[in-house]
Amino acid sequence: MRILYLMKTQDSNLGDLLINKLLIDLLAEKGAMLFDVSGVSTQFRDALIADVPAPVIFSTRRGLGYYWKLLCCRKHFDVIVAPPGHAGKASWRHIVPILFAIYYRLCGVRYMRLGKSIPHNSGLGAFLEKLLVRLSHHTMVRDQGSLERIRSSTDQRNISCAPDLIVLLSGQEPPATAKTGGLVISFRFDYYPAATRPAFVKQVAELASHYAKQHTLPVTLTWQVERDEACVRAIATELNTMGIATTLSEITLRNLAATYCAAALILSNRLHVALTSLSLGANAWAVCDPAKDHKISDAFQELQLGHRLLSIDQRDDLLSPTAAPVELRPARDALRAAIGATLA
Repeated sequence: MRILYLMKTQDSNLGDLLINKLLIDLLAEKGAMLFDVSGVSTQFRDALIADVPAPVIFSTRRGLGYYWKLLCCRKHFDVIVAPPGHAGKASWRHIVPILFAIYYRLCGVRYMRLGKSIPHNSGLGAFLEKLLVRLSHHTMVRDQGSLERIRSSTDQRNISCAPDLIVLLSGQEPPATAKTGGLVISFRFDYYPAATRPAFVKQVAELASHYAKQHTLPVTLTWQVERDEACVRAIATELNTMGIATTLSEITLRNLAATYCAAALILSNRLHVALTSLSLGANAWAVCDPAKDHKISDAFQELQLGHRLLSIDQRDDLLSPTAAPVELRPARDALRAAIGATLA
């Protein structure tokens, strides 16, 4: 089987990079991998294909030669896979993918959309999104909201809902690591109005201060997404005024597992911080605002992790030995099987 993977640069978001890499590594077990790296940075590309045996670069730019190769698709690939992530609002730009989806179906090439999150569309946008789903060989979404938005009927067979692709990381944690990392804090405030951000920062600092003092933990503030750095630094400044020393650290592919697995406690309102940490066996909790964090609550409920959701005003003993453990390997195995079945 020859699989063409359409890359999309997501350098600024480590969670998205990690999801792409996990999916690519899984697909590479199923067949030979080709990559469309048009407009993708060399750094991003190299990180994704580092563990792929004999990767083939299908295209580096979208010119006439690129579209000619797509028209001659049966000569080059058997399956084409769109990258995971947010699908974006459906618009006239969907026309080209729809035309190619029709062509692939006529040629017998399977068009796959795996790990998608579908936004609210209406009118023509909703119609185009549903049409693209209908034309795809299979669309796998990562939350029930996306499923309800884009399926045309309850018995539609070429669409399914599966856990977030980050659970493929489960089982890849390093050997037993001493819990010397203390309290790890990672937050975003980009979806809050600028006027309310200082109050939010203060709330997070108070939350962090409580657990740091309760368990005498050093505090490390981290970010996986570039735009979260401003929020993290603001929280650090607030903690410093409370007399609590802090360390700042950007999370990368190299230090991700070591940082999260060494932490005694991780608090975050970033889905892919909390879920990545839990997949690695860390003691992580998602600080969830039900009015804003639908993505987190939906994903955690899907994985039966509702007991790992925490209100920003909650003050439970999160290091209690009686805290319910998390086991995501069954979800990982089910996801691997589901993706394998779509390729069969």
